Order: sequence, then C-alpha cells, then structure tokens
Amino acid sequence: MGNPIYWALGTAIAAAVAGVLAWAVATRRFGRYGPFVAVFVVFAVLWTAWPYWYVYQLQTALADGDKVRLAVIVDWPSVREGIREDLKAAYANKFVSPDPRVQGLAQALGGAAIDRMVEAQINPSTLSQMVRQGYQDDNPMSVVRYAFFERGPFVFRTDIGPPGSSPDHQSIYIMEWNWGWRLERIIVAPYLLGLGDGAS
Repeated sequence: MGNPIYWALGTAIAAAVAGVLAWAVATRRFGRYGPFVAVFVVFAVLWTAWPYWYVYQLQTALADGDKVRLAVIVDWPSVREGIREDLKAAYANKFVSPDPRVQGLAQALGGAAIDRMVEAQINPSTLSQMVRQGYQDDNPMSVVRYAFFERGPFVFRTDIGPPGSSPDHQSIYIMEWNWGWRLERIIVAPYLLGLGDGAS
C-alpha cells in the first residue's frame, strides 16, 4: 500500500474506468439510462477514493506534526477513550490476584494512572513521533499495510505497521464518515500491550 507503484496503478485503473465509461455513454451502450449510470459510477469511484485521500492527508499531517490539521481530522476524545480501554483491558489481564479486594484496588489505581497517562501523552506530537518511527525513505504512506472499507461504506479501516510486520505488530485506524471522514479509533498493536504472540 505504501509503495508508489500502487498509487500509479490506482490512477491507471481510474483513468481506464473513466475512459470506458465515457465511451459507453457516447455510444449509447446503456441506452437512455447512460447519463444516470455514468453519474452513479463516477460517484462510486469518488466515494471509494475519498477515504484513501483522507488516509494520505492524515499520514502527511502526522509526518509534518501539523497540529492544526490533526485537530480537524482526528476525534481526539474518541481516540483517547479507545486507547484508554485497550490499556485498561491489558492491565486487567496481566494483574490477577486471588484476593478480590486486592484485585479491585490494583485495577482502580492502575486505571487512574492510565487515565492520567492517556490524557498527557495521546496528542498530535506523541502520535506523530510514534508513527514516524515506522517510515521508510521519509514516505508517510510506507507504514500503511492495508486500507479498505469495514462493515459498510461509512467505516474505513487502515492497518499501520512497519514493512513486513505481522498483524499483531500493526495498529488499526478506524475512520468514520459523518459529513466528512475523521479518525475515531486507534486499536493499539497487541504486542505493545503484551497481548500478542510478539510480546516479549
């Protein structure tokens, strides 16, 4: 996904689709419904391309540390809440006590520490720094391993990780459309939480 050849291939495919569509409409292959079919196909192509453009904008903003842009395209309260849930679940799985009172106290203390850490650390600067660690040749798209719609046309998933990384070493971006695409959730790579096979 991060290789420029994929972007060139996508551009070539889009150009080919546009050419075939123009030919079909011009030669009345769709009859009187030709203009409607053309509008539908163009809309479908643009809708499919839109989240990919958003991913590029997001990765570029992260690469540049553009706080203003990131404030617009990232729902930070939602992202923080998701990461907070991941960290608390990982902590609960790691700390197990036979005494329920000790378990409850440990989870309360751990939860409070996680809340403070997330509020202090999950921001444009730290997220930019973490994402840039996986770049190759200063290409912000080099960390994108997978990108496509998830559960319908209004949710878009992007898997982020270094080239050659396994799924448990990849974080997941969940983007949702609400009159515009925004990053709503980051599912932290399992190995970072000590939950995957790659934990050490």
